[in-house]
Amino acid sequence: MKEFGNYELKEFSKIRQALTEVYEITTKRTSMVGLVELDVDKARKRIKQYEKQTGSRLSFTGWIIKCIAQAVSEHKEVHAFRTKKNKLIIFDNAHVRTMVERTTRSGKKVPINYLIKFANTKTVQEITNEIREAQEIEVEEGNQLVEGTPKFFMKIYSLIPKFARKIVVKRKLTNTKFFLENAGTIGVTALGMFGKNIAGWGIPFPSNTMNIAIGGIKNKPVISAGKMVEHEFLNLTIQIDHNIVDGGPATRFVARLAELIEQAYGLEK
Repeated sequence: MKEFGNYELKEFSKIRQALTEVYEITTKRTSMVGLVELDVDKARKRIKQYEKQTGSRLSFTGWIIKCIAQAVSEHKEVHAFRTKKNKLIIFDNAHVRTMVERTTRSGKKVPINYLIKFANTKTVQEITNEIREAQEIEVEEGNQLVEGTPKFFMKIYSLIPKFARKIVVKRKLTNTKFFLENAGTIGVTALGMFGKNIAGWGIPFPSNTMNIAIGGIKNKPVISAGKMVEHEFLNLTIQIDHNIVDGGPATRFVARLAELIEQAYGLEK
């Protein structure tokens, strides 16, 4: 390949191999996808005001998780879990899986699944604290698959034939207890800002019955009290498994979530 110039050859890690096979299995959901744009101007101002008054910085992602968890607790069917016995488990509380970036001993930053249990019962500050504490924990890169994955497992993983690996992975992912303990009932991905005044949506990975991607924020003009002013708008992608949830309940959930976010729920003065 010398005709293409200089290049670097790196190993495709065992953990990436394992994750690839997880993705192959879990991307077979029949999903409804909604792209919504929500006014977060009030919330952003209250978060800044809170920081100014207390010196404590609230997580914007943590606040969105709080709003999602509250809306889910009011529309529980959207995070139902289907068991192998063709039963639906409908939880009273929202258990939200999100990604946090941790540092390995070698100094490498890796994204790790972190589960915020009973998110609907916690304040925005409590969720923020939990996320911050999770980010500070040192981690092994192999734990990108599942927290606490034994080192020997990753060493022998690539030696097992692929068809056998996929059988093992599929059984694990369809094990109700294992899945809920590691992935919760809702998946939330924060894509971060794409750049100043640039909006954008992301399509989340369809691991749970409901998955949400927090996209970019962009200033847009709106009419308020008869005057033209700028407000900040968030792009949010909502993905729900249509095999489990009908369009009606999904739409009512989205409407309630939009209401909570635009009213700056959980950030009351």
